Order: sequence, then structure tokens, then C-alpha cells
Amino acid sequence: MTATYDPLAPHYDAVAGDGVAEAAFVHDLIRRRRLIEPRRGRAVTLLDVACGTGAIAASLAGGYQGGYQVSGLDISPGMLAVARAKLPAGTPLYQADMTSFRLDARFDAVVCAYQGVNHLLSFPAWESFFRCVYEHLNAGGVFVFDIATVGHLVRMAGLEKIVQQFEDNYLLIRVYTVDGAVFEWRIEVYELQPDGRYRLLTQVVEMTSFPVSRVRDALRRWFTGIGVTGGDGSPADPDAEDRIWLTCVKPS
Repeated sequence: MTATYDPLAPHYDAVAGDGVAEAAFVHDLIRRRRLIEPRRGRAVTLLDVACGTGAIAASLAGGYQGGYQVSGLDISPGMLAVARAKLPAGTPLYQADMTSFRLDARFDAVVCAYQGVNHLLSFPAWESFFRCVYEHLNAGGVFVFDIATVGHLVRMAGLEKIVQQFEDNYLLIRVYTVDGAVFEWRIEVYELQPDGRYRLLTQVVEMTSFPVSRVRDALRRWFTGIGVTGGDGSPADPDAEDRIWLTCVKPS
């Protein structure tokens, strides 16, 4: 997996938001899963994989019964530089590939949000990521991640374009696919300069997805209690959702 989003790192939070609502949702998923095993107590240590600018990690570190002891992992040095500026001093941040990381640490929870797994373009890469998560969880630890569904990517490719203004800048996204399997997101940011002109920043991001049934079957190799929910926390129909969350537990 290669580094992505470096050129857009300074603007990522302005487009994606501050992560507060996302962090609250993640915390609730973790809390509900830990209640199933009350003897484990609440999750304390947490690794945010594909943490990007650290928006979710910062919110999780700053609240929720004293906050989590967070760590972050991302392949993009530009995104990690932004994360360092907002996370508590001394927060461990790792620049590494999410399919092959090896850390000298174990965690009560591992999170991967903002459809980070969809950037892995082969199913063996998804399985490698799942195995890495398993190896870095404590017994009874919770794994939470979201995916953009196949249907969502197909629908995005059917749109002409997406235009969004943020501050005095503009974001333009077009999504293309040739084979219906890999979806190319062509991202352009028109950044206002002090002289009134616009500088163009470009980024091409590739994404893919797989049937949720196949993802669940793969997770069963390492995890138990696999649950699928929609964005409102209720049971989801993967065929009808743009985005779903999966939660599971490392067996004791």
C-alpha cells in the first residue's frame, strides 16, 4: 500500500469534519461490545489504524470516562504531521502499512474509520489487515471498522461530479471505474492564494469493496461475535446501505 492524501493533508479536516460525532459513535460501539464481557471492564488502550489527521483519536483521548490511551497508525507522513499537532504530547504515532504493521504493543480496541480498509485493493490485503489487528489486540479486545459498500461505490461512479466549498477553497471529486471493481477517485482542491489566484492540488485515490458476507467469513478466522450495523447503530442491510460498521472480538 502506498502513501495517499499527503498533498491534501492540510485541508483534510476542513472537508471531513472534526471527528467528534464519529468518535462518539465508535466509543458507543466499543462500550456496547465490552458490556457483553463485563469482567473485562472498559477498554482503555486504543489503536486508530489509518488514523489520518488524528481527528477521531483526539476526540477519544479527550473524553469518555477519562479518555482512551490512544495510539495512531498511518502510512502518510503528511497526515501524521497534522495528527501530531492536535494529539496529546507523547501520543505514540506509527508510520506503517496497515497490512503488515508490527508494533511492540497490544490494545483493548483497534479502530479503522473513514473507510480506510477500502483503500486496500485486493481481498488478501484485507485479510492481512485483519490478521494484523488480531495480533495487536488483547484477549477480549474489540475491533471496529467501517466500509463503503459495493453499491455505494457504484452509485458514486454514476454521479457526474461532487463540488464542495470549504472556507474560501473548493473541492471537486469525480469517481470512475473501468471494471466495476476498482474505483478511482480523482480529487482536486482549488486553494485560494494571498494574491487572489487559486492553486490546484490533485490526488488520485483508488478504492474497492467486497460483499459483506465475504468480509464476515474472513473475520471468522480470527474473531467472534461479528456484528453489522448502519450509521445509526441499528442492524444494517448491507445491500441498502452506503456505509456499514462491523464489530467483533478477539476470543479470550
